[in-house]
Amino acid sequence: MYSLPEQLWVTASAMHLRDNAAKWWQAYKQTHRKLTWKAFCAAVQQEFGSDDFRSAMTDILQLKQTGTVEEYTDQFQALQFELTMHSTGVEELFYVTTYINGLKEEIRTVVEPHTPETVRKAATIAKIQQLKGRDGGLEGG
Repeated sequence: MYSLPEQLWVTASAMHLRDNAAKWWQAYKQTHRKLTWKAFCAAVQQEFGSDDFRSAMTDILQLKQTGTVEEYTDQFQALQFELTMHSTGVEELFYVTTYINGLKEEIRTVVEPHTPETVRKAATIAKIQQLKGRDGGLEGG
């Protein structure tokens, strides 16, 4: 944002640490002088984020649609973005398959045969099916 030179990144970032993170930093820098940006990021990740990836992976695998497709998609994408922050090595096929598996059965059975290649495409098909289900419910009632 301010085009800071790389040698100031650690100092600038550390200024924004709060609560336990700020206390941790004060203790950590006593024994770790002249940290590179990469070393700083690794230390912060190890201290505060080591379980985030595992937790997000568990959450995304257990996520099931209980409300609307839109609500489910929002929850799913939040977890997907969280996983992507920690690892860019997760394939889109994993996300699409996991997304489809979490849909309500009556929607999943319609989305699966389309074999969408992205979560966005799967979500679009699911929304259409959700609308058809609502319309069908009105006609049948």
